[in-house]
This record gives sequence, C-alpha cells and structure tokens, in this order.
Amino acid sequence: MYKVLLADDDYPVIEFLRQEIPWVELNLQCIGYAEDGLSALAKAQEEMPDILITDIGMPGMNGIELIQHLKQLNPKMRTVILSCHDEFQYTRQAVKLHVQDYVLKESMEIEEMVDILKKLLVQMDEEQNETRRNQGMLLSFKQNQDTLKEKLISKLLHAPIFDEAEWHREFDKFGIDFSTKKYFSVICYINQYDMQLKRFQSEEVLVYAISNIIDEILHNNQDAVCFRLGSKELLFLFAGTRMTGNQVTDFDKKPLQDIQSAIHKYIKIDVSFIMGEHYSSNIKVLKREINVLMELSLQRFYLADRVVIRMEQLTVPFAREDIFQYYSEVSDAFGKLLLDEAVELIDETISEWFRFFIEHRFHPEELKSFILRLVMDQYVKVRSSAQYFDFEMSKELLHQAVLSVESVYELEVWLTLFWKSLLESISTMSKRSRRMEIIKAQKYVLTHLDQKITLEEVSELLHLNPAYFSRLYKKETQESFIGYVTRMKMEKAKEWLETTNKTVEEISVQLGYENKSYFNKCFKSIYKMPPSLLQQNLGLK
Repeated sequence: MYKVLLADDDYPVIEFLRQEIPWVELNLQCIGYAEDGLSALAKAQEEMPDILITDIGMPGMNGIELIQHLKQLNPKMRTVILSCHDEFQYTRQAVKLHVQDYVLKESMEIEEMVDILKKLLVQMDEEQNETRRNQGMLLSFKQNQDTLKEKLISKLLHAPIFDEAEWHREFDKFGIDFSTKKYFSVICYINQYDMQLKRFQSEEVLVYAISNIIDEILHNNQDAVCFRLGSKELLFLFAGTRMTGNQVTDFDKKPLQDIQSAIHKYIKIDVSFIMGEHYSSNIKVLKREINVLMELSLQRFYLADRVVIRMEQLTVPFAREDIFQYYSEVSDAFGKLLLDEAVELIDETISEWFRFFIEHRFHPEELKSFILRLVMDQYVKVRSSAQYFDFEMSKELLHQAVLSVESVYELEVWLTLFWKSLLESISTMSKRSRRMEIIKAQKYVLTHLDQKITLEEVSELLHLNPAYFSRLYKKETQESFIGYVTRMKMEKAKEWLETTNKTVEEISVQLGYENKSYFNKCFKSIYKMPPSLLQQNLGLK
C-alpha cells in the first residue's frame, strides 16, 4: 500500500480530498496532512510518502520548496501540485522538479484526482516490478559468483597445485591479482552458529544475510575479497599495499571491526576473526596458511565472541590435569539445583563453574565430554524417578548438541538453557504428580461418601505416609483432607434434604455417620444451622 501526504493551508481542500478520494480502494494510505510546508516536511521526515499532494502558496515554506527538500530525501516520490495560480513560472518550476501533475483548485474534480492517482499507481507498480527484476538478476549473478568462488577455494584446499599460472588466472577472475600484489588470509567464524541457524531456519539465508553486509562494507575496498569456506566460516584475502616485508604486523583491523559491528547491528549475529601471519603471492604458501588457520578450531574454543586476533596469539596450551577429578563436586552442585527446583540460582551456579573451566583451560574435547556426562547422568536420574515427565531428548540429540558447540561461551549458553528447560519440566512434573495424587484422593472420597473415610485409609491407597499426605493435601488445596471429606458429605446431605424425603437420621447413616449428634455438628459448622432447621425452612418433614 503506497503512502500519500497532503499539504495545503486551505483546510476545506484537505478535508475534501481526505473524505472523497477512495484511498483504500486505490490501495493508498493517507498518512497525514499539514497546513504549511514546514509541518509537511517534518511529517515526511517521520514517515516518508510515496506521493505528495501539495499546494504551492503556503506560509513558511511554499510547495515548490517543499518538493525540493523531499526529492532530496526520496527522489522516487511522485508529486501532484494544487494551485490557485495559472502562471507559467510555477509550471516551469514544477516541470524542472519532475512534478507528475498540476491541478487548478478552481476546476478540480474528484474524478480527475482519482484518475491522476491511478496513473501514478501504474507507474509506481511498473517501477517496483522493474526493480524486483533487476534485484533478481543481481541476486542470481551474486549467487553464481559466490558458488564459483566457493568451488575455487575448495579446489585450492584439496587439490594438488601443479601450474601456478593457471591458479593465478582463476583467482584473477575474482579480483585477486597475484602478479602485482601479495595477500594474507583471515578466517571469519560465525559465533553460536547452531543457535543462529535456528533463527534463520536456513543455512543459505543465514550466510546470504551475512554476505550482503560484508559486501556493503567491502564495496569500495579493492584490496579485499571474501570467499565462503563452509557453513560456519568465511575466508578473506587482503592485499598488502604498503608492505616492507612479508610479516603481517601493521594491518589496519578497522574493516574487520566495521564488519563485526554492522553484522551485530543489523542481524544480531557475532563473528570473530583470526588473522594469518604472512603476505604471499605464492599459491602454495597461501594454501598452507589457510589450512593452518582452519585447523585452529580447538584453539579458538576459549575465545570470546567478536574478537579480532592473530594466529600466533592462539598458542596457549590446554591444561593437563584431569577435569573429571571435579566431577563429583560439580554433579552435586548441579543436582542440588534440580532437587531444590532453584531456577533462580541456575545462572549464577553455571557462570561460577564456567569461570573455573575457563581459568583452567581444560582441553575442549574433555570439557565437552565432562558436560555431556553431567547432563546424561542427571537426565537419566530424573527420568528414572519420574512418573509423569514431558521433557524428551534422545541420547543422540544430547550428544549432537554438546559435541557440536565450538566455544566455551556457546557451551555455557546451551547448558544454561538446557538446565532451565529440565528444571521447568521437573517442576511441571512435580506439580502434576502431586496434583494426580490429590485428584485420586478426591475421586475416592466422592465415590465412597456412604462410608467412613479416614486419612490413614486414603494414604495407604496412595502408598503415601499419612503425615506427608496430610501436608501435601493442605499445601495443594489450602484445605485439610478431613475438612474436604466433611464438606463433600455435608454437600451431599444438603442435596438430599432439598430433593428427597429422607430423614436426618437416614441421611446420617447413609453418609457413614454412626453418631447423629456428630453429623448435626458437622452440618451446622458448614451451613450455620442444624439439618432439621433446614428441613423446616424448606417445608419438608
């Protein structure tokens, strides 16, 4: 739906247009009106119109000036001028501004305005269709180029190099000129890839969104080319233009930082960069350096998100001590969270232990095995003790989820979400389990109102300790179990008194009361009168 803004200091004209033009029928939205040019400019800056219908002679800023300002903001905006002047000077100015139509107020008819708007709609639809066609062609071209670039890099990394000149010609197609420049490689990693993939629901859409932003940032950078390495990594080749040697020491990180900021700003994704060490125009050297960068996945496990770091900074060794010596302590701490249903302590507990893991720098595979065992042990314990448990996750999915994470921070986020989900299911299960016990007890009462019902009898039926069942019932219903039994029996007694000819004595016996006076006392405690008085008030025996 296209947007229309009205500007005229003649209020009756504004009202005439607003009320008489069938906006919705024309697929138009009148987004507002203004009585002078300055107000119209302010409104347009808040919400840009596709069509401006404006008077010429307005206070503060006339229509011609308003059009000049808005055309700078939206060159594609269509304009219709309303005027009381039939003078060539205004017509001439309007033509220069590519105004689509010029209507004299004295002779304006609503049919004429509708026809003008219909013509503008046809023009704008055609322009939009042409834009879509062009964008489709550009997208198809870009996707084809990206595919060719991806194939070239894959071939470089996996195929032997015999003829370097042939490789130079292949790279030259994508702006990589090894004959005059030296290049060094930078690997870009998509942080928390699996979580982002769920957001975008498609690997192609995710990578395309990131690539678009990168292309925008590098559009005017003739010394940088981006290649897709796989689903989680991109490769940048940067040319050295002011080098005194082969060592990458003075590279300006700003393009990488700009890419990080833009990707985070526009699609809320964090990426990290690992930079190579050497410039080279030798294909074999470049291939070797790219492979080394790609093998640093374990080393980047402890890197924070959104970092730009050099390859040589990733040489800190992992701890040699056995992480499983801490298993009992960690398992007890995490198990207590589930036992106490302490959801408010999950973030703090997990953060504290992960600070410990990060400080010690345990080997990534050992840490993931540790977390997997922790999760599996607790999960099995909960399932084995649960009568009603909705949380379903196969061992295969748990293995896949834990082993696929690529950083300790991603692992921490995953474990926190998992533990909260598990605890939520335990809480629901616990409530449902308790609720089922209550429902069973109440059902028993309602089907045995003719008998004497005791707390011990129902507790034994439910395989619960009487004292525990008494506390449980009170907690779940805010009423004692014996109070519930009495209330149900008295409600039945009242129903019989109101609808049958049974005597108080007969009702008392049929409800399992051996002592009539006790029955009377129970009835009076609930209805504030003895059953015999209720009979009298109802006109019964």
